[in-house]
Amino acid sequence: MLEAVLSGISLGLVLALLVGPVFFMLIDTSIKKGFVKAVILAVGVVLSDAFFIGLTYFSATALGFMKSYQMEIGIAGGILLVIFGLVNIFKKPHLQSADIVLTDNSKSPLVDVVKGFMMNALNPFVLIFWIGVSGVVSANENYSDMHVVIFYLVVLLTVLFTDGLKSGLASR
Repeated sequence: MLEAVLSGISLGLVLALLVGPVFFMLIDTSIKKGFVKAVILAVGVVLSDAFFIGLTYFSATALGFMKSYQMEIGIAGGILLVIFGLVNIFKKPHLQSADIVLTDNSKSPLVDVVKGFMMNALNPFVLIFWIGVSGVVSANENYSDMHVVIFYLVVLLTVLFTDGLKSGLASR
């Protein structure tokens, strides 16, 4: 159980270090509109990640495909995660924070949650990333169903916490 929690925190912290469109959106929103609006956007991002987790892990395991090829899928998922990490480390962002402009047309928190959800969901690397993670997690023979749930829950909570921390620091 502790392994699932520590692995979830580790992956959540790795996700927190990635700089992409969501990062700039959170920073811009917290500077221009405040901490609360940025946290509401972060909730949308986490809901999007939860959607992709469900899509990639639970649908793949329902097919029974992963049980037959756990080792191969785990290796492929690990390679995919390493490639994804290397691309993000060496890729220079072509967006400047000044290039991202969000108009303040939201009248309710639900609109802000949907903005965060869609901003994350429209990034194709998010789906690729979660496919890789689900391959690695499903190949781990030490993980029961409860370990998997705890792992993903800890990842999502860590992402939400770090996004909130980024938003809080940016709003100051």
